[in-house]
Amino acid sequence: MDDTTTHSKLTDIWEKYNQVRVAGDKKSANKLLVDYIGLLKKQDEKDIKIFVDNICSLTLDTDDKIIYNNGTEVSDKDVRIQHPLFKEIILPILKNQYKKGSAKHIKWIGQLEQFFYSDNAITNTFLKELNIVGHFETRHFFEKSFALDNNQKILNLLLNRIAQEINYYTHEVPIGVLVDPEVLDKELLIFRQYLQQSDTKNIWEVVLTEWELIAKHWTIYLATQDKYDNFQNYLTTNGIQLD
Repeated sequence: MDDTTTHSKLTDIWEKYNQVRVAGDKKSANKLLVDYIGLLKKQDEKDIKIFVDNICSLTLDTDDKIIYNNGTEVSDKDVRIQHPLFKEIILPILKNQYKKGSAKHIKWIGQLEQFFYSDNAITNTFLKELNIVGHFETRHFFEKSFALDNNQKILNLLLNRIAQEINYYTHEVPIGVLVDPEVLDKELLIFRQYLQQSDTKNIWEVVLTEWELIAKHWTIYLATQDKYDNFQNYLTTNGIQLD
C-alpha cells in the first residue's frame, strides 16, 4: 500500500469513526478507533506527529483550558481525544517533544491532565522517562512551557492553575486556612510575580486583594491564637469581614 493510499484510508477511517461516535454507536466507534490506531502506528513518526499536532491544536488551543476526557460535552464534539488514542499515539509524541523543549507540547501535557490522572500506570512510566520525581503536577508543565515561551495564553493557564490552588487553601474561610502562613505567602508571591507579566492584571485585582487580606489575618491570628477560640472568633472580635 503506497503512502497516498494509506493516507486516504487513514482519512476515511478517521472520518467514519467520528461520524459513528457522534451518532452514539460506541461499540462500532471503538472498533474503528482501534483500526485507525493500528494503521497510524505503522506510519513514520513525522506523520504521526502531524496528526497529534492537528488534533491537540483543535481540541486544546481553541479554548486554551484544561479538557476533560468524559461526559456528554466531550463525547458530542466533532473531534475528541479518547484514552486509547492518548495512550498509543499522543503520549509518545508528547514525551519526545518534552525532551526537545517544545513549549507548545509541554503546554498540551498540562492541559491533558485528566488523561494522566485516570491512568496511574502510564503516568508513572511517563514521569520516570522524563526524569520527573513525584506526582503529575499540571503546574510544572505550565511553568516550564511559559519559561520556554513567554506567551500570554500559557501565562493565563498558569495563573488560573495557581489561583485554583490558592482558592483551595482558602475555601474554608472564615473557619480557617488549610496551609501555614508561609505556604500561602509564598504562593501569593509567585502569583504576583507571574501576574506582573500579564496583559490582564485588572481581572485579578479583587480576588488578589481578598487573598492578601486573608493571608494577613491568618498570620496575625496564628501568632495570637491563644486570645481567641478560633479563626472565626478572631475575625468577629476584630470586626473583619472576609468573603
